[in-house]
Amino acid sequence: MTEPSTNPSANSPFQKTSFLIYLVLVSAIFLYMVHDFLMPVFLAAVFTSLTFPFFQKIQTRVKNKTAAATLTLISLLLVLVLPLMAVIVSAYREAIGFIGTFDMDLWRNRVTETLQSLQSRHPALLQKVNAQNLSKAALDGVQSSLQFILKHSADISLSVADNMLNFFLMLFIMFYFYLDGPQILKRLIKLSPLKDEYELILIERFLTVSKGTLKGFLAIGLIQGIMGALLFWAVGMHSPIFLGVLMIFASLVPAVGTAMIWIPVALILLAQGHWASSIWVVFVGAIVISSVDNLVRPRVVGKDIQMNDLMVLFSTLGGIGMFGLSGFIIGPIIAALFMAIWNIFEEIFRDDLALNKMGSVASEKGTPSIKKSKK
Repeated sequence: MTEPSTNPSANSPFQKTSFLIYLVLVSAIFLYMVHDFLMPVFLAAVFTSLTFPFFQKIQTRVKNKTAAATLTLISLLLVLVLPLMAVIVSAYREAIGFIGTFDMDLWRNRVTETLQSLQSRHPALLQKVNAQNLSKAALDGVQSSLQFILKHSADISLSVADNMLNFFLMLFIMFYFYLDGPQILKRLIKLSPLKDEYELILIERFLTVSKGTLKGFLAIGLIQGIMGALLFWAVGMHSPIFLGVLMIFASLVPAVGTAMIWIPVALILLAQGHWASSIWVVFVGAIVISSVDNLVRPRVVGKDIQMNDLMVLFSTLGGIGMFGLSGFIIGPIIAALFMAIWNIFEEIFRDDLALNKMGSVASEKGTPSIKKSKK
C-alpha cells in the first residue's frame, strides 16, 4: 500500500479543493448518521467539563484513570441523580392525582362565587366585570391544558423513556471524556483554522456559561422549589412536591420566575375561601422567595453568563422550544458563543471596520454640499 505524500506542496490547488469537498461530504454524512446522539454528546461535554476538577481530585488518590472515572460517575449518581429522580417520581405521582381529582364544575362555581362576593364588596372596582364570563374564560384555559396533558400522556411517557436512554448514554460518553477529554480537546484545537487565542475564548465562554447556567438552576432553582414546596405544604395545598418542582423550572424564566406558580396557587386558595392562606402565599412568594433571585443569584452565578436579562430570556425560551428540557442549558450556551464569535469577528476585521467607518464619515460630510447644490 502506497503511503500519502508528506510534502504539502506536492498537492495541487485542484487536489486540495477536491479533498475539501470529500471532507465536507463525508463529515456531513457521518453527522447525519449520528445526529440522534449529538445531544447526549453535547451534554456529556458540558457535564464533564464542570465535574472534571472533581475527577482529577479522585484520580490523585486512586492513581488510576479508569477507576477514577468510575468513582466519579458513581458519586454523581448517588449524590445528585438518584435523589433528583426520587423527587421527580413523587412529583409525577402527585401530578397524576392532582389532574385526576380536578373538578372543573366545582372550581367554576367557586371562582364565580368569589368574584360575585368581590363585586358586592367593591362594586366600583369590578362593576364592568361579568363574573361568570371571567371564570369561564379562565377555567376553560385550565381545562384545555389538562385535556392536552391527559391526551398526550402516552407521548410524555415515551419521551421520558427516551430521555432516560439518552441520560445513560450521556453517562457512558462522560466516562470516555474523563479518560480522553484533554487529548480530544487538543486535537480539535489543532484542526481548527482559528487562532489558538480565539479558540480558547470560545472554550472559556462555553465553560463559564455552562457553569453559570447550571449553578443558577441547581442553587437558585432548588432553593426556591424547596421553599415553595414547604410553603404549599404549610398552607394545606395538595401536591406540594409537584408544585415545588414546577417552581424549580419556573425559576429559569427571567423577570417572571416563580410568580408563574405562587400567584395561581394564591388565587386557588382565594377561590376556596382561604383568605389568610392566600395572603400568606402572596407575602412569602413576593418578599421571601422572589428575593432569592436578588440576593443569591449575584453571589452564586456572579458574572459568568455576562448577558442581559433579555438575551437570557430569549435564549432560554428559544433553547427549550428547540431542544426540549435540555434547552435551558444549550440555549444560553449558544447565545454566549454567538456573542463571542461576533466579538472575534470585530477583532479580526478591526481594520476593515475602521476603514468602513471612515468612509461613512466622509460620505456624511459630503452630503450637505450635495443638498446645497440641489437647492
